[in-house]
This record gives sequence, structure tokens and C-alpha cells, in this order.
Amino acid sequence: MHKEHDHSHVHEHTHTHDNDHDNDHDNDHDNDHDHGHDHVNGAMPVASLNKDLALLKYMLEHNKQHAHELAEAGGRLSVVGVTDPAELISDAVHYFDHANEKLEKAIRLIDGGV
Repeated sequence: MHKEHDHSHVHEHTHTHDNDHDNDHDNDHDNDHDHGHDHVNGAMPVASLNKDLALLKYMLEHNKQHAHELAEAGGRLSVVGVTDPAELISDAVHYFDHANEKLEKAIRLIDGGV
């Protein structure tokens, strides 16, 4: 059984980036300029978009694999009568599935725009 979707989440993540755009160019000019990259809709370099698309596709498959593993673990717990944790795991898998649907939609939208 799954709960309604009236919920909120707090996500706190620290992200590091290997590429500092400010250090790639002379600091004596504005960073809001065109410096030769191919852009999609005049906004984002295609190389960056392709890199993000590859990351999304990887994470989608990664999430699907973990959701499957969690579903199996929940099933094993349910079989031995550990029902409350099994139900919570089932709910978690349900949310994984919703997140994966969103990632799939994002991937389709990006694939259509590249």
C-alpha cells in the first residue's frame, strides 16, 4: 500500500565542480559573452548538455537497479513476517519509481532538443 503524494522533502547535498568557468577566461571581461561554444537555444553549450544527459541516463539506470534490489529485500522481509519495514521499503521503491519517471521525462525532453 502506498501513501498519498502530499509530502515534502528536504535535500541537502554538497556538490563540487572540477571546472571553474571564471578561471577559464581572462578576468578583465564580462562572462555574459559569446566565446565560441555551440549553444542550444542560445543558452547552454552542447557539450555541457550532452554531459548532463549522460549523467541523467546513468543515474536513471543506477536508480532502477537499486529500486529493484530494495523491492527484493522488502519482499524477503515480508515473507518472514517483518511487515512494517517491508511496507516502508515498498513505499520507498514507489518514490524511486516516481523519481525515475521524472528523470525519464527530462531525458526525453533533452534528447528532443539536442
